[in-house]
Amino acid sequence: MLLLLCAWLSLPGETRSEQVYLPVTLDYQFLRSLIIQTAYSGPGGTAKVFNVDNGCQEITLTDPTYTARGSHIHFETKIIARAGIYTDTACRNPIEWKGFLKVTQKPQLSKTGWTLSFDIIDSVLVDTHHKKTDPPPVIKELIDTWAYDYIAHMSVNLMPPVAKIKVLMRELFPPDLCFLAEKMIRSMTPGHVTAEPDALRFYIALDTNAIHKENEDIRNTLAAMKEEELTEDTWRAWDAFLVYIIDVIIREPLSDDDRQVLLDTLLDARYSFLTALSEGTFTKDFVRHEFTTAWEQLAPVFRNNLGDTPSPDLMSYLAFITAADALTALDQIMADLGLELNKRSLVFLARLLSRGTPINLDYTHEVDDTLQHILKFTPSGDDGSAPLPLPGSSRFDCVPAFASTLAFLLPATAWAVEESEENDPEDWILKKSDMDTYAEKIRKLLTTISRTAIEHSSMPTQYHEFYRTIVLATAWQESCLRQFQVNNGEVLYLRSYNDTSVGLMQINEIVWRGFYDPHQLRWDIAYNAAAGCRILDLYLCRYTLRRMKKMNMEDQIDKDTVARLVYAMYNGGPGQFYKFLKRQRKERYYLSDKLFWDKYIWVRDGEWHNLRKCLIGG
Repeated sequence: MLLLLCAWLSLPGETRSEQVYLPVTLDYQFLRSLIIQTAYSGPGGTAKVFNVDNGCQEITLTDPTYTARGSHIHFETKIIARAGIYTDTACRNPIEWKGFLKVTQKPQLSKTGWTLSFDIIDSVLVDTHHKKTDPPPVIKELIDTWAYDYIAHMSVNLMPPVAKIKVLMRELFPPDLCFLAEKMIRSMTPGHVTAEPDALRFYIALDTNAIHKENEDIRNTLAAMKEEELTEDTWRAWDAFLVYIIDVIIREPLSDDDRQVLLDTLLDARYSFLTALSEGTFTKDFVRHEFTTAWEQLAPVFRNNLGDTPSPDLMSYLAFITAADALTALDQIMADLGLELNKRSLVFLARLLSRGTPINLDYTHEVDDTLQHILKFTPSGDDGSAPLPLPGSSRFDCVPAFASTLAFLLPATAWAVEESEENDPEDWILKKSDMDTYAEKIRKLLTTISRTAIEHSSMPTQYHEFYRTIVLATAWQESCLRQFQVNNGEVLYLRSYNDTSVGLMQINEIVWRGFYDPHQLRWDIAYNAAAGCRILDLYLCRYTLRRMKKMNMEDQIDKDTVARLVYAMYNGGPGQFYKFLKRQRKERYYLSDKLFWDKYIWVRDGEWHNLRKCLIGG
């Protein structure tokens, strides 16, 4: 559909051109859908361009297609023509002809009305076998008179998406600087159109001279705003926006590859946020950069699935992708001016897909069934499988400075014990006097749950036992096999040093927001274990094994390395797959890589006596 890239032109030295060009890309499949929506609106996607005498003389067009042809475009449509002599009672001696009209066109964009039209350069009629032919004269006369004229007047009104770009530009500027947005909007003019092999491209020109003259005033105004409030509010909106548009696109019949892109993008965005916090790089422009990165991945999925067929929502889809692409296109301008992506802009974009439903982009911790089921990623027991059976901390004291920043993203903390008849935390408290019994109980729990996860997985048989080893090693590394701990006589759920992850498998509540219920992750050890098992299954099957196959590396990576790859992603997200391989080549491992390796070797070799090193410090 549409891809906007900013052509930010520079003259020699530091002088900037007054003109910024936004190339807009309209692929041919989406163009076809627009034409069917507007010009082929009859039953079955037809256009009855001529019909007199109760159909005695008639021309119907159907099945339009667009492709590239050199510097022009090639339009083809099926024609069904009929001509006869009409009397008071019947159509006498009718002649019927079926074939195709092939037209070479030059696209044009009006200078004032943002209307895309098509000048006819050449044409030819062919029969149903696509061989050049001359229809009967009476048929050809009808085609020459009515079909050509109809095709010559077909057009696409691009004002709606352009209007949305204008609204978006208003949202990007704070109220005190809205006059600058209006200057840019008034300067927008249509540019030329080019036909390229994959799509049509036309250009929107913006005059930025007025803004650069007031650049210092813009920065002073923005500097007066509270960066922390803007950043936190925008992050919430950004994550909620990402989940919302995924919820919209997965209503379509997506391919497995498309689903994978959605999951990759969501996980990468969330892990990127955590990394930025830990490294102190979470600044005001972080969300703007994340939007650009994520949309580069998501845009093809939206283009391929939202505009492939005509629908009443077609123009809304067009407006959404146009506006989203515009944000990417304006990234450099926003950086130069100190403008940042804000919640208003994201809400505006989301509402383009909402079909009139109010959208506020609230950041909640409720389980999102759409994410679970459509992405084919559901906790055990939620996908029609049997409920997981329930069997008959601490070095996490140090909280870094950025942990307080995370508080606004997490559910309200409830550390005190919350008992239930089915899952009593008291039953899962380590007693130093009975460490071996406790460890065996946890191993049985994880073995049972991992077995259930395998039953609902596409995991190859040869990896089943190996996977169970990874599960046990991960639990050992993440929590030393603990879900709960006792502090001053009070039972608490285990929480990570940076206040993001909980329980036996240390499920990150920010990364997996919407996939799992945070209350159950905290207080239900079996639910927490099932979540961890499914996440490890995900990283083993849908990431490690799949990528190894695509890279033809199945015989080059041994199982020990596979285990370390899976844990690296469990700990740091999908991006760690390639980063770990790089660390391995250079033999520069993270501390977490080394610590997991110890646990993996101990589980693999049955050295469970080492468990006391973290359980009781012996």
